[in-house]
Amino acid sequence: MCLLAVLLIWGEGPGRQTGAQGPSASAESPRDIPALQSAAYTPAEPASALPLVLPLVTAPEVQATAPEAPMDLRYITAKTVNVREGPSTEYPVIGKLSRGEATRLLWLEENGWARITLEGDGMTGFVSGEFLSADAP
Repeated sequence: MCLLAVLLIWGEGPGRQTGAQGPSASAESPRDIPALQSAAYTPAEPASALPLVLPLVTAPEVQATAPEAPMDLRYITAKTVNVREGPSTEYPVIGKLSRGEATRLLWLEENGWARITLEGDGMTGFVSGEFLSADAP
C-alpha cells in the first residue's frame, strides 16, 4: 500500500500530473501534491500452502501412578525439643516438639542435625538428631 502511494505521488503512474498544468517536480510543495486515489485492499496469497505443523503435547502423567518414596518417620525422645531454622543452636527457634510426636525425616546433616517436617501443620525445620528415634517411645 505504501509503495502504491509513493508511485502515485512521485512516480510516473496515472495519479501523477505532468505537463504544463503545474510547477516542475522540484518546486512542488506538499499542498500541490495530488490526492491519493483509494485502492481496494486484496490480501496476497501465501508463497507456499504448507500446512502448519505444531509439536505434539501429551498430558502429564497422573501423580497417583508414580511410586512415592517411603516416609521415614522419627519420634521425639526428649521431653521438649526446639525446632530451629537452621542446623545449629545459632539459628532462631521456630517451634517446639514434645516426647512421642511423630515427624518425617527429610535428611541428616553432617553435623548431626536433622531436617524434619510435621505432617499435620507443615512446620519444617531442624532438630538435633540425638533426640530422634525410629521407634515410638
